[in-house]
Order: sequence, then C-alpha cells, then structure tokens
Amino acid sequence: MNEIDGQNSSHEEARWLISRLGAYLEQDIGEARALPMEMYTSKALLEAEREHILKREWLCIGRLEQVENPGDYFTVELFGEPVVIVRDQEGVLRAMSAVCRHRYYSVVEGSGNTTAFKCPYHQWTYGLDGSLRGAPYMGSVESLRSKGQSDRLPEVRLETWLGFIFVNLDPGAAPLLPRLADAEPHWHELDVESWRVSNWFDDIWPGNWKSAMETAIEGYHLNGLHPDIAAFMPTKSYSFEATSDQWTLFRMGTVFEGEFAEQGVYAEGLTGIDRTTAPQFGFFPNCTVSCTQAGGTWLTFLPLDVDRTRVIGGALVLPEIYEAVEADEAVREALAAYTNKINGEDASAMVALQRNAGSAYAEPGLLCEMERCLLYFYRYLAQQLERGINGS
Repeated sequence: MNEIDGQNSSHEEARWLISRLGAYLEQDIGEARALPMEMYTSKALLEAEREHILKREWLCIGRLEQVENPGDYFTVELFGEPVVIVRDQEGVLRAMSAVCRHRYYSVVEGSGNTTAFKCPYHQWTYGLDGSLRGAPYMGSVESLRSKGQSDRLPEVRLETWLGFIFVNLDPGAAPLLPRLADAEPHWHELDVESWRVSNWFDDIWPGNWKSAMETAIEGYHLNGLHPDIAAFMPTKSYSFEATSDQWTLFRMGTVFEGEFAEQGVYAEGLTGIDRTTAPQFGFFPNCTVSCTQAGGTWLTFLPLDVDRTRVIGGALVLPEIYEAVEADEAVREALAAYTNKINGEDASAMVALQRNAGSAYAEPGLLCEMERCLLYFYRYLAQQLERGINGS
C-alpha cells in the first residue's frame, strides 16, 4: 500500500469512527453505552482529534501565579508546537511560539524569569514582547526586515479566567470567555481566582486521553478507585447539575467527619449548595477542576499517542491554607503525597483500561446516571469532529 492509499485508509477509518459517535446525539442515559473500544486505540481517530479539536479549542495550560511578575515565563509543548507564556516588562501577559525565526531552534524551555529570550543555537535575541532585538554577525534588525526576514515570534491566542490561563492555536477561534460565562454562577462563592497551587503536576499516564477525561468527570468510580476520598465524598452523594457546549458539572456531597473534620470550617463560610456539596467541573475538550470547599485539583490531559497522555495541573488551596503549607515542610510533603496518591490511582486505572481495550471480550456497557457527564463529553466529540472533518 502506497502513502496516498495509507492516508485515504486512515481518513476513512476516522470518518467511520466519527459517524459512530453521532449516535450519542440521539441517545440518553438508559440506552447510551460507553465508547467503542476502537475509540481508544485508533491512531487515525487521534489524528482527527488533534487536528479538528485540540488544535482549534481553548486549552487550560497554567495559572496566573506562574507569571506574576515582569519576566516570569513558562513553556508548554502543544502537539508539536513549543509555546512560551510570559509577562513582559509592561505587565502584558503573552503567549508566543518559542520557535526561533532563524533556524527553528527553541528560544527558551522550562520556566523562570528573564529580561530577553536568547536562542541557544545562534544567539538570536528576542524581547519579552517577541520582537527580534539582535542577530549576531547578520547586520541590523532593520536590514534583515528589509530582506523579508521574520522579526517577531508569532503570537498565540491567550485568555485568562478565574486565575487559569488558556491558549488556542487557532487564530480564528471564537473568544473563550463568552463560552464560560454561564459556568461562573455555579462556583462563584468558592473564589477560585484566589486559590494557589500547593503542588504542581507534570506526568505521563499510560493510557488514552479520553480515558483520563472520562474518569475525572464522573463520580461513579470513587468507592472503587478512591476509598479515602469516598469517605469524604461518597459515591451515593452524586448529583448532576448542568452542562453546556464548553463544560459539564456534577456535585458530590461532602461529609466532614474523621480526618476530614477540620475542613468543615471552610464550609461554614459558604452558603447554599456550596456549604454541603463540592462542584466537579469538566471543561471540554481536556481539562477538569475537581473542587472541595477548601481547594481543588486542576488537570489538563494532552495526548502524546493513543496510549500515552501528558498530565499537567496542580493541587489548588485557599490562600490561608497555602500560607500554612508553605510555612511547614512536613505539611507540604504530606499534602503532596496525598494528591499524588489520588492521581496515581487514576493513572493505574488508565493502564488497565488501555490494556483491556484490545481484549476480544471487551465491550462498552450501559452508562449509569452517575456517568451522565460522559454522555455530554461524547456529544461534544461527535459535534466537533463531524464539523471538523466536513470542513464546516
């Protein structure tokens, strides 16, 4: 089979799988089943997801506290695109390609604070606003510009919301904030914008990114995977709350007893439903924020392959808790160990799910009410992929 035939075959495979997703637009809980096994193993579908969803949608990649001061920066690679987030000397927050305009080396990696970006390859230097400041032995920037040389790192779309940083690789994408405005009333009392990250995550989980997203947006698995959490948020306390084209939300009831008794003080300062339950958000396509009254966990899932997912995020806590954690190394290590344990339990599930997706006996079972958010995730995938593959 030649290369063109191979491309056509992959395209047809993706179209067939996407057509199967269309069934979820008509089904409801009681008839809808989990995704077919091929959805987790098809490289053709993953390529379609990258091209028609992940490279076109708003992705949560950080928190404002990472770039609080002029010169602060961090980098992230999004599907082959190195991106740098930086606060420039005027205080403007920017997202830019980190690829040098000379010989496409990365001008910066990692995180830190700097006054300029200097490419390690040939020392071309860029200001924090992305403008070329110097190219050794090649004359002035003006003379290079007159010859048609690109003299600025390309900008990447960036928006912030409640302390989170989102970027979008599609320059023509619709703005993010109007799509999230209706989510704010569901957790406005928690003051998420003031929360601080006590423990950062950056790991590789051995499974499909959709498995990770699925696990994070349903409460059915708590008694099984997370018995420690289930004592605080029992599976039976689940209740679906709301959904939209950009997000979905369920709540878990909170029980302030035993080792969780001390957290009750933070609930006392809240009113209404937030006093007794905790919102669990899923932001399409690949981000979740699971809350308690004292903080939460943010995770973003970035597929590396059909069976490998980079997971970035952090454990978020109230400012007063953050100060206490920073002041006591033992408390900081204990909190990190706890959150890493929970993440590890989810990662272990991905190992088994990905392995068994290839089993001849594996078949998608019926979804229960506690998995309702999965149905909305599947509908989102169906709509976005169908729109993308048809060029609309």
